[in-house]
Amino acid sequence: MIKKILLALLLLIVLFLTIIGILMWKELGQRPKGKRLARIQQSPNYKDGAFQNDPPSKMFTSGDSSQMREPPTGRVEKAPSKPLPAIKTDLKTLERDRDLVIWFGHSSVLIQQDGIRYLIDPVFNYRFPINFSLKPYKGTEIYTAEDIPDIDYLIITHDHWDHLDYKTVLELKDRVKHVVCGLGVGQHFEYWGYPLEKIHELDWGESIDIDKDTKLYALEARHFSGRLSGNPTLWASFMIAGPRNIYISGDTGFGDHFQKISEQFKSIDFAIMENGQYNQSWNQIHLLPDGLVKAIDILAPQYVMTYHHAKFTLSNHNWYDPLENIYLASKEKPYHLLTPVIGDIIDLNAPKNTEPWWSPYREEIQITN
Repeated sequence: MIKKILLALLLLIVLFLTIIGILMWKELGQRPKGKRLARIQQSPNYKDGAFQNDPPSKMFTSGDSSQMREPPTGRVEKAPSKPLPAIKTDLKTLERDRDLVIWFGHSSVLIQQDGIRYLIDPVFNYRFPINFSLKPYKGTEIYTAEDIPDIDYLIITHDHWDHLDYKTVLELKDRVKHVVCGLGVGQHFEYWGYPLEKIHELDWGESIDIDKDTKLYALEARHFSGRLSGNPTLWASFMIAGPRNIYISGDTGFGDHFQKISEQFKSIDFAIMENGQYNQSWNQIHLLPDGLVKAIDILAPQYVMTYHHAKFTLSNHNWYDPLENIYLASKEKPYHLLTPVIGDIIDLNAPKNTEPWWSPYREEIQITN
């Protein structure tokens, strides 16, 4: 009996220390506190101890998170069977006066405009804990944080693991001049050693001046945020508003916010739109294919590039479905769809990347079925 009691006590101690270790784990960051929390509590988007969507949104409309990974009827190719095409560009030799966009897979993007460099949601680490739930497709992991040049503005749309990676931002720390993020997300960066003066936290509708001709706006999105749960931090879309307006949707469901953004910004030159890792049970917080097309129609950009696909499997659709769906839906549209491979350079002054590079993979799958 005594041995059993001692064993039970030992297991409880181990469990307690494990929980404490997890809670102190650097990758989890910190929940907002102090003056930061006081500012958050003044936000009209913060109610009942958490940030809220407008209108209120359910994370799982089915009430069952397991549906995210249940395969639909028939064969589903959740990941490519062979390496995807990618281009390894020497980013550190890029001239700053080139206006360009480079996509690194999923939601990581480099933007250069008017001599300013912006890096969006960089994830270049595939070790634990990222590889616990996010395994990159073969051929997509060719970039590391070491490849990234000096960055003027690091933009974080929200603090989920597939958008904010501790090891990546730690390795970039000495090459980043400013961090721009939603309210509360800056707590992670301060905890991880970023100087407070580098961190700019914005509520929806707020902006910072980039230069005399350009502002960076945080805008509404319909999603959720938090390293664990509870929406303690704010998610956002962003607009680089200057001689050329560039919109970055972040993760979002369809909603009235697209109309609000369209009314605020009458002209959008380039839109980077979430497309992929969707599921009917997440229909309020991610864009389904029809919602994506409606959102683009409302925003009326000149050029569109989609992201949030072709690197990780987070849902149950064919990995190439997001690309194929928007490619077919865009054929009769007034905007120009751009479909670069990872690492390809989109010249913002003359965008041309429009080939359906995923077609051979899709055709190969159809032939074998």
